[in-house]
Amino acid sequence: MENIIRPKAHFTPQKGWMNDPNGLVFYKGEYHIFFQHDPDSLVWDRMHWGHAVSKDLINWEQLPIALYPDEQGVIYSGSAVVDNENITGWGKQDSPALLVFYTSHNEQTKREMQCLAYSTDGVHFTKYDKNPIIEGKDNTPARDPFVFKNPFLGGYSLCLTVERAVEFYHSTDFINWKKTGEFILPSYALHGMIECPCMIFDEESGKSVLMLSMDIAESEAFKFPQGVPFHNRLMQYFVGSFNGKEFTADKEQKEVLLVDNGPDFYAGTVFSNLKENILIAWLGSFSKNAIDVPTEKEGFKGILSYPRKLTLKMTQNGYRLRHEFFPKPDPGYGIIYRKSEDEEMIFDGCVSEKITIDGSYADTRITLF
Repeated sequence: MENIIRPKAHFTPQKGWMNDPNGLVFYKGEYHIFFQHDPDSLVWDRMHWGHAVSKDLINWEQLPIALYPDEQGVIYSGSAVVDNENITGWGKQDSPALLVFYTSHNEQTKREMQCLAYSTDGVHFTKYDKNPIIEGKDNTPARDPFVFKNPFLGGYSLCLTVERAVEFYHSTDFINWKKTGEFILPSYALHGMIECPCMIFDEESGKSVLMLSMDIAESEAFKFPQGVPFHNRLMQYFVGSFNGKEFTADKEQKEVLLVDNGPDFYAGTVFSNLKENILIAWLGSFSKNAIDVPTEKEGFKGILSYPRKLTLKMTQNGYRLRHEFFPKPDPGYGIIYRKSEDEEMIFDGCVSEKITIDGSYADTRITLF
């Protein structure tokens, strides 16, 4: 029975290891995803940026590797933006440059620096010759730059994690960055190692949402939402405001909010250069059931989630994220799709994703059915 494990509508690498999605961006009429990738191993090892494109978010064409390790280090996670105003001068008004921001991790010194590369065709990338754009220190985590337009100061902001906090930087040229503030986790939040920050904005409410991927200890289990079993890799989010310099969580939020309640949903990020907030995450095989799924037999390790559109809605408990499968699931994609009065479900290879009809609750997991 061929391909009974590999999903059909969830992106998987042709071969090798994959984890975090990186640099999701809509560029020149196509959706681009980059991803943490080791093409020569089925376990996490020397990270590259893999690359794939799609016109419909379902059918993906894997392209040549975008970024290779170099003398500065292996290539960790990051983001992408389109230089539509040709601020860098690397593109043209009718053919803007695609900029990708990533963390370079030195395996000997454990120094993590933020770096920049660019492309004018969306396939071949040139690393900025004066990298890094943000220096690092030995044995000091500082990673996963997420770059977004700054609606207050103009230019762009960048947020990255320093293990226990999120730092914010500002730039008008993508090259020179100045720290403007930081976000410290409030006491009620899940505490642990922070990775892969992602900021989205809701025009209607004027609110901002900061999503963080977390690796937490079991001692934090008492903070979990009622009815959600403990798992140590997850995404939590905060609703609040961004003033152009830093993010502040609403004082009304006093409880943990999870992006997805399932045990295998991590490192999610959204597409830039789109009006909608379209999220894709790594289905990380963290749960006990998922660990036993032998995708290695088919030559790959790592699955990305089905895309979903995020919106922010007011509820009786305050603002909450709402999820919607995007595009609408179709059995023609090779999946099983079920819809009831209460929920929608996708079964695809070894993946199940469930979203309630009102979009308020999502549960994603990997298992053998």
